[in-house]
Amino acid sequence: MRSAIGLLMALLLLPSSGCRPPLAQVPSWSTSPSGLGIRDLAEGQGPSPRLGQTCVVYATGWVEEQGDKGHLFLDTRKRGFPDIFPIGVGRVIKGWDEGLASMKKGGRRLLRVPPGLGYAPAERRDDIPAGATLLFELELIDIR
Repeated sequence: MRSAIGLLMALLLLPSSGCRPPLAQVPSWSTSPSGLGIRDLAEGQGPSPRLGQTCVVYATGWVEEQGDKGHLFLDTRKRGFPDIFPIGVGRVIKGWDEGLASMKKGGRRLLRVPPGLGYAPAERRDDIPAGATLLFELELIDIR
C-alpha cells in the first residue's frame, strides 16, 4: 500500500519537477545561392507555378530585428484580400519571385529576404529601414 501511495505521489509531482514534453521540431532554414532564406511550414500539393502564371498569395511581412520577426509592415489577411500577380516578371520583389517559384498550391513558407532581394530604394516604404532584412510568411492559395 505504501509503495502504491509513493508511486502515485511521484507521478503527481512529475509535471512540476521540470519534465516537459519535447518541443515541436522547428524546420531549419535553407539558403539559396542568392542568399534567400527558405523555411517550409507546409508543403502544399500539385505543380509549382511556371513563369508568367498568376499567383494568389496571402502574405505577412516583418522587418527582421535581432534575428526574429520585428515590426509588422504587411498583412494581406487584415487588409482583406490576397496579393495577385504574375510570377517571374518583376511585378514583386526578387525574393518573392524566387521563393514562390518552387512552392506548390496550398503551401506555406517563411522567407528571409536580404536587402538585395527586397525593395529597391524607390519602392521602399517609410516603415522599412534602408538595408533591412525582411521576413515574409507566404501562403500560395492559388495558381492561375
